[in-house]
Amino acid sequence: MIRWRTVLQVTAFALSVSAAGSGGAVAQQPEQPSCAGVMTEQLRRFSEQCLSDLATFVASQPEMAAKVYIEKDKSYVTLTRTQDGLLAEAVSKFNHPLMKADTPDILKRLGWAAPENESDNWKKDIDSAGLADGSAARELGKALEAYGAQQGEAISLTVGPKLSDQPTSG
Repeated sequence: MIRWRTVLQVTAFALSVSAAGSGGAVAQQPEQPSCAGVMTEQLRRFSEQCLSDLATFVASQPEMAAKVYIEKDKSYVTLTRTQDGLLAEAVSKFNHPLMKADTPDILKRLGWAAPENESDNWKKDIDSAGLADGSAARELGKALEAYGAQQGEAISLTVGPKLSDQPTSG
């Protein structure tokens, strides 16, 4: 049941992104590929536009979360909708032992809060203004780059109301 619900929500995400962009000229191509269109191809490439579409979708749905995996080493960043925007979490060394040695220093310089305990992840609050001005996507992109991801590289997305390793409320 959850799997179909996630598939339906991702499909709704793709349709809403497609509908939002359908007013422009047909022959004009965007500079960076969007997450709209063929899901198997476009959802698997790291781009600022894809991250922007994903962040906007997560923020627009109640109790929504997403995880962006870097395919080459399985490091990841998660997004969870909050009352004021999004909570982003970047995997810690404890949860991803293959993390590059300089990643924590880069995340700290980018303003991410260090893990509060050994098993916690790096965190950053992104307010709703960050969604509107594109800074949310830039923040996520910089975090992924701190782990070694490059634009156009293969990524995997998991989107749904509750992700298995997300804490439950209550």
